[in-house]
Amino acid sequence: MTVGAYTQFTTNDDAGFTGWSPFADNGDLSPRSRTSLAWPWRKQAPFKPDIVEEGGNVLLSPSKTNVSDSDCVSLLTTSGRSTGQLFATTGATSAAAALVSRQLALLVAEHPGLWPETHRALLVHSADWTDRMYQRKGELEKTHSEKAANENMLRIFGHGVPNLERALYSANHALTLIAENEIQPYKRPPRAAPSKDATLNEMHLHELPWPKAALEAIDPDIELRMKVTLSYFVEPNPGRRGYRDRFSYPSHGLRFQVIRPEQSRKNFEAAINKLAGYDDYDGPEGDGSGWRFGSQLRTRGSLHSDVWTGPAAQLARMNAIAVYPVSGWWKSRKSDGRWNNNARYSLIVSIESPDQSLDIYTEVSNLIATEISV
Repeated sequence: MTVGAYTQFTTNDDAGFTGWSPFADNGDLSPRSRTSLAWPWRKQAPFKPDIVEEGGNVLLSPSKTNVSDSDCVSLLTTSGRSTGQLFATTGATSAAAALVSRQLALLVAEHPGLWPETHRALLVHSADWTDRMYQRKGELEKTHSEKAANENMLRIFGHGVPNLERALYSANHALTLIAENEIQPYKRPPRAAPSKDATLNEMHLHELPWPKAALEAIDPDIELRMKVTLSYFVEPNPGRRGYRDRFSYPSHGLRFQVIRPEQSRKNFEAAINKLAGYDDYDGPEGDGSGWRFGSQLRTRGSLHSDVWTGPAAQLARMNAIAVYPVSGWWKSRKSDGRWNNNARYSLIVSIESPDQSLDIYTEVSNLIATEISV
């Protein structure tokens, strides 16, 4: 996971820097952070950073010609010395990465039985952009398409600032479901010619235990938010480098797709898997809008996350998620026999209501308990 830096340090109370002003606004990118906006291979590159954490700010001189890492806009840390100055300051992405490492350690301590794929996913799943970041998005949309603006946001801020409390626990109005599973992405027909590549193998269909009646009874003016995050680790290509060569960098790729509100199960399966198609299939049914990024922007790297916002009645019918493979070098390299490998993944789904009096957690918990007892 790649960590960038943002900052909330915008107060200058250092008497030695009277008249100096903070360089970055509250909630904006730290001046010491890097982005992937200028990468020359950005058409193939994953979106980096994945998330951002506090990295401190810098002060700008009144003449706007000098900057300073004053203590008042830096983070406090231990100096590493056993005598003398016991404390020191730190900042930039080193400080941000240390904060995220702490959050991951707390996640592991609280949920030691979960996979590393899940710990990573939970932290990214809990992240969101700050108010200032959303303002940035609005500014970008004045000169860019919504898709281009979202891509730039992902390359600057990733998925935003993680919320440890949200990553650790569900709330009554904000429920999180976790599925850990293994999939065999590829297969070779029994009598396949030696020169033939492996083919795509299987997809997984996850049923979501949404309380349909309870969701449909919610005021239609109240919009719920569903977030989906898919996390897995890839094996880097040992023989080739980069994304432009014959064999791609990742060993395999996985994607997710959520059923549309007006889409039948048969049509949804056919849209994902051509082997499940039927004679009358002429494309996916229903309205696929409501997603922040959409299927084209959430396909980079090995960590995919997206948010859907809409009426609860529509969400009640979005009760299935497919996880399916796409090509990777396991599929193309026949000599290594990697096509026969299984791949682990973690799928995290949450629904959240702005109305904190709405008890989604209990509704779903009761539904799951009833299904298990049956």
